[in-house]
Amino acid sequence: MSDKKNINENQDTMKFKVPARSVVSADQTRVYRKEDLEEAKKRAALSEANRKAVQQKNSSGTSDKSAQNQNRTYKTSSSASEPKRQQQRRAVPANETVSSRNVHPNARPAKKKKGAFGRFVRFLIGIFIALFLVYSAAALYYITKITPIENSGSYINDPDTMLYSSEVKNILVIGEDTRDNSVRGLSDSMILLSVNKKNHKLQMTSFMRDIYTEIDGYGSEKLNAAYSYGGAELLKDTIEDNFKIRIDGCMTVNFTAVAHIVDAVGGVQITVSASEANAINEILYSEVNEIMGDSPDADFLPVSDGTYMLNGKQALSYSRIRYVGDADFERTQRQRTVITQIMSRMKKINPVTFNAGITKALQYIGSDMSVTDMYILSLRLPSLLASYEPEQLRVPADGTWSYGETWDGMSIINVDFYANTEYLKNNIYLPDTQSESPEEETE
Repeated sequence: MSDKKNINENQDTMKFKVPARSVVSADQTRVYRKEDLEEAKKRAALSEANRKAVQQKNSSGTSDKSAQNQNRTYKTSSSASEPKRQQQRRAVPANETVSSRNVHPNARPAKKKKGAFGRFVRFLIGIFIALFLVYSAAALYYITKITPIENSGSYINDPDTMLYSSEVKNILVIGEDTRDNSVRGLSDSMILLSVNKKNHKLQMTSFMRDIYTEIDGYGSEKLNAAYSYGGAELLKDTIEDNFKIRIDGCMTVNFTAVAHIVDAVGGVQITVSASEANAINEILYSEVNEIMGDSPDADFLPVSDGTYMLNGKQALSYSRIRYVGDADFERTQRQRTVITQIMSRMKKINPVTFNAGITKALQYIGSDMSVTDMYILSLRLPSLLASYEPEQLRVPADGTWSYGETWDGMSIINVDFYANTEYLKNNIYLPDTQSESPEEETE
């Protein structure tokens, strides 16, 4: 009976080997109750759940770190391969479109466009500098061919009493009435070129040759006699003294120079009457063809009204006409017309023709201006021809003069000098270009 009882008790218990680290010896057994066993199972299940949760969390963190590492690896490889991609873009054929290229999103086409624009700007600047150097070299070459006119340095006028503005440059162009280049004759024409850089105006003012005036050291004479007495310097001083206008420089041209200048620009287009055409032929026959070394009847015009492209000799003869129309008044107008047409033709010159003609003309041109002053003036010539509006003036102005006669019967023009000074002031020194003295400009 006792044996059955022991068997039943053993069915409710289990035998376990005790681990070596237990205080119980290895050959002993420990008996667990059923309640203890269930509690142990619960704890084991809870431990397993905790372990799985920790593993899942660790697995998620490792995945995130792997993704970040992959991103870093992609960026690093992208940066490392950037030069290679640039080489590939350079190697793309010229006929391949941009859309067909395998360009990485990190590529920056904007910088490429900016670089191309910068190269284009540098190219334009280089072209401009090259043209400027060529133009400067040509201008200086021509300027050095001009004959210098020496001045005595004895300035007879007070600059403070004359019309003056830093905005206006006055150049007196003197046409010599001479057939012998070794002899200084009278001044056939006296035209003051006034360049107003503020108002973009170019005035051409003719001074009549028969103006009766006071010439320093020679008494009362016609204005054109001043040149024969003392050259460009005395003529300039005489105009300044009587009309109170400052002249910044002088240029002299003779008949031969005028003819070559007109030929250099390819001729001038002028409308003439039958009377003027006949006068041109007469002047060609009597003097101009001989001066230029041609036969007397060369280059005659048809004696009829019309518009003609006049060559150098014909234009020179046209500007010399005196006995058609209103005598010397129309004569000065013809001279201004020829100058206006020369300036117009200079906008479309043939470089070869211009060089040939101007080279011949320069040996008959003189100036009292320095090389520096003429070079600076030459730099303004392109803008002057392109944008300056030419105007024609004449001294004496209408209503300020009268015909007269000297004691020996010489025909002269008496003028109101004060009225003509005001005329020059109001037309050359416009209301918005106030006159000033050189001292004021310096200040």
